[in-house]
Amino acid sequence: MFWVVWAVVSLVVWVLMNYFTTGQAAGKGWWASLIVTLVGTWLGTFLLGSWAWVVAGFNVIAGIIGGAVLHWLWGLLRKKVD
Repeated sequence: MFWVVWAVVSLVVWVLMNYFTTGQAAGKGWWASLIVTLVGTWLGTFLLGSWAWVVAGFNVIAGIIGGAVLHWLWGLLRKKVD
């Protein structure tokens, strides 16, 4: 069940961050941004531990924070490379 919650939270964070950063759901390099967001949500819950809202062993708040931060950093890096 952990993996299902992780995947759902990651997809929601990915779509919302794409709307905030690019104004569209998916654009150029969407696979890379999706993978970065998946890794970020996993790292967020791994590094920040099990506080706040935990569902099936997954810390939703920490996952959102981790995914959003890593997605934002990825966007900054892509802008420098492009």
